[in-house]
Amino acid sequence: MRSVKMIFLALALLAAAGCSRNMTESAQEAPPEPVEAPAPVPAPEPAPVAEPASVAAPEPRAPQPAAVAPAPQKAAVRDAAPAPEEPAAVPAEPEPEPPARLREAPPPPRAPEIRYAVIPAGTPIHVRLQDPLDSSINLSGDGFRAILDQDILVDGKVAVPRGSVLDGKVSHVQRSGRVQGRAVMSLQLVNLSTGDNKVALQTDIRTFEAKASTKKDATKVGIGAGLGAVIGAIAGGGKGAAIGAAAGAGAGGATVMATRGEEVKLEVEQAVDFELEREVRIALPR
Repeated sequence: MRSVKMIFLALALLAAAGCSRNMTESAQEAPPEPVEAPAPVPAPEPAPVAEPASVAAPEPRAPQPAAVAPAPQKAAVRDAAPAPEEPAAVPAEPEPEPPARLREAPPPPRAPEIRYAVIPAGTPIHVRLQDPLDSSINLSGDGFRAILDQDILVDGKVAVPRGSVLDGKVSHVQRSGRVQGRAVMSLQLVNLSTGDNKVALQTDIRTFEAKASTKKDATKVGIGAGLGAVIGAIAGGGKGAAIGAAAGAGAGGATVMATRGEEVKLEVEQAVDFELEREVRIALPR
């Protein structure tokens, strides 16, 4: 009986040693965890005394399995998401080669200096009319055009070339009378055109009068009186001649009163001469 106990005790020790060994190996592989101590093995109760043939040897008590340490966790493998493909690099356009250095542009030409001239008072201005004028049609204040007929010189240089345009006006007009008075028309220059500009002028006034008609009027009255005297002499002698002459003269005078005198008429291209009354400053032609 004692030998049986010894055997059972030896088995328990072996089991305990095996468990300790397994625990040591597990501790090396994994972090140590508390291991439950094996429960104390109760002492076997004494078996009832029986015949040796019929007494079966008690089965050894299976050792309690030691706590198995959990297997070490494997490092989680990240499912690496595929990195986004970078777009293919677009080849940069080649930079154009810098053009050859150009020569610096020359500065703009200087504007020509404008020169001026002063036309003194008393300078003659010869023009030709470009518009017809008539004292029976035109009124005071009407305008007309004229063309310079000769160059205007200042210090021997041309200040205003021939052909320049001038503007004038009718300063006064009077029609001829029925009994007395002749037609009169007065003209004056007011502007001179130089390029795109106009320069004001002040010239003298040129006056035109119609031809006198006194001689014609006397002739008409004389003819009328002579015819009246002839007719009166034939009709009644001397006394009749005197009456006839008076009647003829009256008839001639009535004819003169009913007829106007001549008018002032100036045609195109008629030459007219003026004189500058006040000096004028103008730009010289380039």
